[in-house]
Amino acid sequence: MRGRGPRFVPLLAGLEEDDREGVAEANRNFYRAFMRRDAAAMEDLWARGTPVACLHPGQAPLFDRATIMASWQAIMRNPGTPGEIKVVQDSVVVRGRMGIVICREILPNAHLMATNMFVREGDAWKIAHHQSAVAPPPKDRPAQPAPALKRDKRNLH
Repeated sequence: MRGRGPRFVPLLAGLEEDDREGVAEANRNFYRAFMRRDAAAMEDLWARGTPVACLHPGQAPLFDRATIMASWQAIMRNPGTPGEIKVVQDSVVVRGRMGIVICREILPNAHLMATNMFVREGDAWKIAHHQSAVAPPPKDRPAQPAPALKRDKRNLH
């Protein structure tokens, strides 16, 4: 009778859960640094050994780490930048040394959807990509209906 070898699936599943929590914690640290206007923490959170990218809403993409750090510093110094962001509906996926978080950012006057990509550098999860864009409010909070526009009958469209 042939015996079966040990099964490692539960062990690997446990490791993936640890990685998911590590990525989720790195994501929380990213938003914490932003809300505290902590430029040093923000600097430390971004990857150094991996190419990075950042797309702020309505802006051109940034690919140079120094330029990305300067953009965050400018945003954090701006007195009009919201001091509180509520992060909800976060979904974490980890594959090997890469983790992705898709989440909703709720600001006082806007809803954004963000994608944050993290890479493993040594023992830490570092952000390598951030992108956020305006999104409609969640379905459980319907948007206020826009006032009906009067149609100009002289135009076909």
